[in-house]
Amino acid sequence: MLEDYDKGEDLADVAKDFALMRELGVTTWRGSFGWDDYEPDSGRYDFEWLHRFADLAQQNGIELRPYIGYTPAWAGGGGADKDAWNDPPARIDDWYRFVHALVTAMRRHPNVRSYEIYNEENVRQWWDGTPAQYNAVLARGAAAVRDANPAAQVLFGGMVWPDVDFLEAACVTHGNARAFDVVPFHAYPETWTPDSVTVENYLGRAFATSFVAVADSMCGRKPIWINETGFATVPGKTEAQQADWWARAVATFGAEPRVEHIGIYEIKDLRTDSPAIGDQPNYHLGLTRPDRTKKLAFGTVRTLVRLLGTGSLTVADAELTAEVTGGREGRVYRHLFVRPDSSQVLIVWDRTGTPMLRLDLTRRGSRVVEYGVDGTERPYSAFDGRTLRDVKLDSARVRIFEIRP
Repeated sequence: MLEDYDKGEDLADVAKDFALMRELGVTTWRGSFGWDDYEPDSGRYDFEWLHRFADLAQQNGIELRPYIGYTPAWAGGGGADKDAWNDPPARIDDWYRFVHALVTAMRRHPNVRSYEIYNEENVRQWWDGTPAQYNAVLARGAAAVRDANPAAQVLFGGMVWPDVDFLEAACVTHGNARAFDVVPFHAYPETWTPDSVTVENYLGRAFATSFVAVADSMCGRKPIWINETGFATVPGKTEAQQADWWARAVATFGAEPRVEHIGIYEIKDLRTDSPAIGDQPNYHLGLTRPDRTKKLAFGTVRTLVRLLGTGSLTVADAELTAEVTGGREGRVYRHLFVRPDSSQVLIVWDRTGTPMLRLDLTRRGSRVVEYGVDGTERPYSAFDGRTLRDVKLDSARVRIFEIRP
């Protein structure tokens, strides 16, 4: 779960967000540890609030996976725009010293598990420097993390999309294949993509044949994470569409064998009078409104976390067949997951058609529970142990079933 906090924010308010995370069943936080916050002047480190933040997370059973970014004005090397926060550092040794000091200070907090080196660096808006400058920051930042705390993981900065060229340049041209442990990227189909790009085709065939192939062959096989994804309820897009989107996204991305982790952006909408980097969708990506009242998608994500957040899943799409027995088929999407307790989770939808389906499973089950996107549940009786009959789809509803062993 992602939510950024500036140094000095009211920790009682942060605790309310941690309570929402616990309600969702999410126990990992990602957000920024801003260089500009914690070294406001050269050589003056200020980690007091950060220690209290980490202690609060520990008390709530939450592990921390921060990204380090946001260059302070005194350290910036200049760029094409007027801002300093996205500049590469003028002196790479300043960066090394800060990362080393930060990681050394936070070593006393066992719930700080990793450090990510900047964020969305493959887009000029977020990294106002060259790829070579980023790779210098990656190499020295990784060295600082490992010198200060060898047990901490180092993450490549999360890319705005699975950028094959940027990743290949890092591993081959700049020799950084051993500098990081995880390859993360972000996924915002249907919010910051053309209309032709949807959840269902965002990764596509090229993800395996190009991105994963390059990551494995050029960088060494590493975990691949989607560490940011979300859907903005901007005017014209409803909370019901957001709930539907989350079910489709978790099913689609979770069924990709190499995606090991999905990061939810974010807990709550921004207040419209608060500053934000970026455009209107940045204000509307929350699972709750700014006052923490819950959108429909809160219940959707809570259900999906309970069903699929088990630590280990088998993607069993090959064990499921779908037969259209009536109605009009657009295109049926269906994904089947097997949990460690042998329960099966089936998610099925058709965005344009209204077919009636017969769904046949290889593994037997005893009974079926269906979940609405609001988290409500009810028994599904048209089931004989291997077949779900009369599953009616329409474009407004994803259907979520748990087949209990």
